[in-house]
Amino acid sequence: MNTATLPNSIIGILSSVLILFIVIYTWQWIKFQRELKNRYRTLQSFHRVYQLILQNLNYEVLIQRIADIIPNELGFATGVLVILDEKKGVLKRIAASQTTRAAEAIKFINSLSVPFDQIEISINDPDNIMAKVLREKKPFVTTDIYDVLGPILSKTETIQVQQIMGTKTTFAYPIFVDNYPIGVFLASTKKQQHELGRYEYEVIESFVNLIGLAIQDSKLYTSLKKTSAEFSQVNQRLKELDKLKDDFVSVASHELRTPMTAIRSYAWMALHKSDVPLSDKLERYLIRVLISTERLINLVNDMLNVSRIESGNIEISPEPVDLLLLIKDIVDEVYYSKAREKVIQFVVLEKKIPQAFADPEKLRQVFLNLVGNSLKFTPSGGKIVFDFFSDGKVIETSVSDTGVGISKEDISRLFHKFSRLDNSYTAAAISGGTGLGLFISKSLVELMHGKIWVTSEGMDKGATFTVALPIAVPEVLQDADKYTVRAQGKVKGLETVAI
Repeated sequence: MNTATLPNSIIGILSSVLILFIVIYTWQWIKFQRELKNRYRTLQSFHRVYQLILQNLNYEVLIQRIADIIPNELGFATGVLVILDEKKGVLKRIAASQTTRAAEAIKFINSLSVPFDQIEISINDPDNIMAKVLREKKPFVTTDIYDVLGPILSKTETIQVQQIMGTKTTFAYPIFVDNYPIGVFLASTKKQQHELGRYEYEVIESFVNLIGLAIQDSKLYTSLKKTSAEFSQVNQRLKELDKLKDDFVSVASHELRTPMTAIRSYAWMALHKSDVPLSDKLERYLIRVLISTERLINLVNDMLNVSRIESGNIEISPEPVDLLLLIKDIVDEVYYSKAREKVIQFVVLEKKIPQAFADPEKLRQVFLNLVGNSLKFTPSGGKIVFDFFSDGKVIETSVSDTGVGISKEDISRLFHKFSRLDNSYTAAAISGGTGLGLFISKSLVELMHGKIWVTSEGMDKGATFTVALPIAVPEVLQDADKYTVRAQGKVKGLETVAI
């Protein structure tokens, strides 16, 4: 070897190595670019698949969309969604893609002995690959459509179906929900298996991983939607029944009140205006008739008032009210009718107070209820005190008694319908009660944009009921419509409950 040519040989070798390195690098770069492009296409397809599945949770729409996605995304001949019927132990076709070839194949199958949508495959079938997929929880591939439709269809029939579809490869993937197989997804293509690229496999596998979650969410959504619709129907029915109840209570109350009023009047006349002397026994009987009739009248009036309040058949017409005059008038009325019998002392703490903005008749009803309660639960020789307080925005009127009081655990139970408290306030009433008076009072006060509450230091320490109402200031009077409640029905009045 000539030493003069040695450097040229080394240079040639180095050049060849460099060229080879450049070729390999370029090939690797092209391969990387192709892989990157495929990855990008896969991500794009996965995103489209994800959006298509999740943009509609309606079950019927979703399962058809699932069947259509792979044919539309990858150009496959068909996609079929098969779901497990656990009760029957079979796989049932619930959706097939709407491609032209698929439609022709389904039309042909429907002309055979078993319509396509009625084909059922036993999960214990030893040869059908859908049953194998479910049992072994892994995907299978076949080139023969008989492996999917057999033994329901014959070999000859499946050959004709495959010719119509023009498919060469069929994939069967298990569908999972919480690692439990619930069905199979079939995807058929006109390509041989070796002709499929990594892109197709990744899209199918990513898609199949979403199906179970999508079906589960869709079933839950559909179930909730159905339940919501059922609840809506039940609620509507309850409203209708509630209206019927209100109508019945209203009619029955009016019909009952007339004869009961007559009974009370005749009983009173027999006691106080009798032409002949009454024996002690007969007088005692008439007193009991009178008391019982008054209780029934109170009950009827209370039920009627509650019905009107809840149905909106009540009207609130607020105006400036002098609370001091109203309380004095109520005291006079109650004292001469009931308080003298029990020797109850009334005390009205007179103060210079602003006028309240309220419905005078409804407010009168509220205070009659509160005073009536105090009379029931205050023993003879007791005291009922009326006091007032204002902060410039609201005016508070309190009714305090020296009666049996209310236990702290029972205070929260007041102001509810039929709130008769055991061993406490309501249970101590000698004359009984409907348990509706405080509920009616609270409802009326709130309709007048006010508040009502009660305080008590405990049993045998009396109770104080307080009513807070807006003051009749110019700003309130200018916005009077806000405080007005108009009746929805014809009945607008409120029945006064006897004390």
